[in-house]
Order: sequence, then structure tokens, then C-alpha cells
Amino acid sequence: MKEKFELVITSKGQTTIPKKVRETFKIKPGSKLLLKIEDKKMILKPKPEDPLKTLLKMRERIKFSEKEIRKMIKESKREWSKL
Repeated sequence: MKEKFELVITSKGQTTIPKKVRETFKIKPGSKLLLKIEDKKMILKPKPEDPLKTLLKMRERIKFSEKEIRKMIKESKREWSKL
């Protein structure tokens, strides 16, 4: 997506994220976002869900021990750090 959107800041410092952006990034009420400042730019992106919570939810359907889950997280972080 390479579009520009104008946001208006309210007197309380709040803004509305345009519907198209919310839909594209699956941002729903209660979603958390990360704001990163890099040079003179603001970068806003969805906060990834805690991988341990995600895996623990999956554990209800697929049986893994906590030790196995922690190992998978460690391996996943190692792979993501290569990108």
C-alpha cells in the first residue's frame, strides 16, 4: 500500500485511523500499535501478538509442553533475526 492519508489530531491528542488502513492491517478496537521514531519520521505499525500467548492458545488444540513452546519461540526469534 503506497498511499497518503491526512490525520487530524484532536485537542486530547487523539486521531482516527482511516477505515481502509484499519482493514488492511486488521486493526480492531483494542488493538495495540507501536510508534517508532526514526530520523525525522514516525513509523506506526500494529504490535504483534505475544507469541507465547498465541502458542498457548494453540496448545488447547495441539498438545505441546511449555518447554516445547519455549523452544519454538527461541527458534522463531532466531529465524526472524536473520531477515
